[in-house]
Amino acid sequence: MTDVVCDLDGVLFRGGSPIPGAPQALRRLIASGARVVYATNNSTRSGSRAAANITDITGVPAEASQVVTSAQAAASVLTRGDWPTLPVGEEGIVSAIEAAGGAITRRPSEAASVVVGLDRSLSYEAIARAADAVRGGARFVVTNTDPTFPTPAGLAPGAGAVAAAIAVAAGRQPEVAGKPHPPMRKLLRAMGVTSPWVIGDRLDTDVALADSEEGWASILVLTGVASREEGEGKADRVVDDFAAAVDVALGDATRA
Repeated sequence: MTDVVCDLDGVLFRGGSPIPGAPQALRRLIASGARVVYATNNSTRSGSRAAANITDITGVPAEASQVVTSAQAAASVLTRGDWPTLPVGEEGIVSAIEAAGGAITRRPSEAASVVVGLDRSLSYEAIARAADAVRGGARFVVTNTDPTFPTPAGLAPGAGAVAAAIAVAAGRQPEVAGKPHPPMRKLLRAMGVTSPWVIGDRLDTDVALADSEEGWASILVLTGVASREEGEGKADRVVDDFAAAVDVALGDATRA
């Protein structure tokens, strides 16, 4: 059985619109019997809402059990001693921390940890509170350091931009949980992923995720962030889009 670890933004869709040919290719991949796991550094949605978003945009049913997010990876590294957590981000971070049994605070003096992700309503006050907590000794975890993410209008600032502001203000660098770092890899292995094709649009996350694990291989698609010139010699395969990536995953078991 073919295992595929698939990124979302820039691979299956941009914003709320599917990338042409991606829904049909996803149906073909699933119909082949391949096991598909969606691994995203987007921390704004819970696993269930991310699955619902895949279904809504592509028309292909997805379940929360198929999805792992960078917010879940960040929550997975926290222990009881790291609660309560001061979150900087959206619903996905809060839901992941609560699902892991953690408590939430908005007060820097109470925070044993700070978890940072993409926050499209970021305020100066939120940066100041998080930096205060980190300077006070709180554990500092970021869901991912992606500087940007693709949208229909172009590249928008990502979680890495948010984390950088807090890191500079606090004078400390964070632990990173999402792709390609060990917490995300650990969650994928716990889902039973073995020797997959990793399909994504970024070299520093998706391709690096495959490079980090023996027997994993990468397919870079050109519908998101990276260019063909950047990907050649780094990704195992470089293709135009997700449909072409599915052709590779289903037609080349030898990975020659």
